[in-house]
Amino acid sequence: MARESVDTPEAKLLGDALRALRNRLKISRDVAGERIGISAEGWRKYEIGAAKAIFSPDTQIRLTNALQATREDLLEERARLAGEDPPPRAAPTPAERTSWAQARAPELTLLPIRDTVQAGAWLLADDYRQDTPASHPVARDPRFPQAAQWLSEVRGDSMNKLNIVEGDLVHCVDAVELGYYPRTGDVVEVERLRFGGQERELTLKQVEVGPDGVFLWPRSTNPRFRNALVLNDGADAGEEIEVRVRALVVAAIRRL
Repeated sequence: MARESVDTPEAKLLGDALRALRNRLKISRDVAGERIGISAEGWRKYEIGAAKAIFSPDTQIRLTNALQATREDLLEERARLAGEDPPPRAAPTPAERTSWAQARAPELTLLPIRDTVQAGAWLLADDYRQDTPASHPVARDPRFPQAAQWLSEVRGDSMNKLNIVEGDLVHCVDAVELGYYPRTGDVVEVERLRFGGQERELTLKQVEVGPDGVFLWPRSTNPRFRNALVLNDGADAGEEIEVRVRALVVAAIRRL
């Protein structure tokens, strides 16, 4: 079967712009495609310039809506990649302004505050267990509509270079449910299980993916926190432990 190809520089440029927009908004091809009823491979064809429908304004609107962006965002990204001035944005009609405002207005909900997470070393999670967890009004991250979302309260100063300090709430999205794969620069909530899962510990770190593997780093002005996380720190010799990324952190919230 012949490979489908549009084979024009403009199709490739629009595809590159679509991919750049998707990556900046941290949305996977699977999620983006699902939102408009196509597979990840179908979405990929647009990004590699192999789908001529990408020239259609209606298709561009459909694709960018899946990213919760606009066709104008796509065209501005295309101009940036081409080294051109961005095209002027048409003034929206009153009906469009109302529609966009309604579509983009964040809907606040009460997210549970599940745990306290240590920004430094491992912290036993059981000390924050409650029959009725506290909650805080936060807009769910719309990029992950199917994944569980919650808040964790930060303790410690090992992430203060990223402006995450003691007392902040971090907005977490379940890593398993969103199919998370480690990427350099992500902030994650890490969980360690000990004694066959009877003891649960948490910490907050930033991901670095390198040729030697995945490292989890503090980002602190405190000289105590200069080294990557030691997964078995504090564990007994020979003790079996399980460490996993529990959640992707999408925001930090400072309560006044």
